[in-house]
Amino acid sequence: MSAGDHLWTGRPGVQVAAWTGQSHTVVVSPRPSRGVLAHEEVAAALTDLARAGHRRAITGALHESELGPFISNGFELHERLHLLRHDLTDLPDLTDPRLRRGWFRHRQAVLELDHLAFEPFWTLDRCGLRDALRATPVTRFRVAQPSREQPPAVAYAVTGRAGSRGYLQRLAVHPDHQRQGLGKALVIDALNWLRRGGATLAMVNTQERNHTALSLYLACGFSLEPTGLSVLSRSLEGRDT
Repeated sequence: MSAGDHLWTGRPGVQVAAWTGQSHTVVVSPRPSRGVLAHEEVAAALTDLARAGHRRAITGALHESELGPFISNGFELHERLHLLRHDLTDLPDLTDPRLRRGWFRHRQAVLELDHLAFEPFWTLDRCGLRDALRATPVTRFRVAQPSREQPPAVAYAVTGRAGSRGYLQRLAVHPDHQRQGLGKALVIDALNWLRRGGATLAMVNTQERNHTALSLYLACGFSLEPTGLSVLSRSLEGRDT
């Protein structure tokens, strides 16, 4: 999940961002490397946000150890995600001529197919795509165009690497071009790129009910982690006092 421009709350441990296309909804998460937040930190941030006129808060994808201070502040489960890992061994050496580097000119086509591939809650806007491309120190942006007669991007992937860990951050295939091997080609391309860059582990998450994506990742050699991730939400109405 990605969000838009980051907002300041005055709470050093809390990271807040505008939710995709909705100024009244914000994403609240622990800052990277911050560790587990205190109940009071989350409570104070929610009060700040309500006073600023925001009406709803959701969290990023949280590990089980991060849930406590959000649940104690009234957040409830919105959706559970599978978390999968790949040790980047035994990868097929696959070069697919349908894949090419993604450029700025591809972004509009990518956003259009993203909106067709995902439910409205999970879709990206321009800020969300920008954030996904900037989320890690090193990023690979790939698009698929099976032929020149087709749109400039009928599938795409964003992959990031931070040190020895890699992240398949976004993968989408236009509904009219599914079951053509494009998703698998993009996943294998991402995993080989991560290994060439020195990564020893790759992570990806997907909705528990997205059985198509889960089957793809398992077929590409990912394995399920014992515990997944959770996205929580709560209303901010009436909290600005």
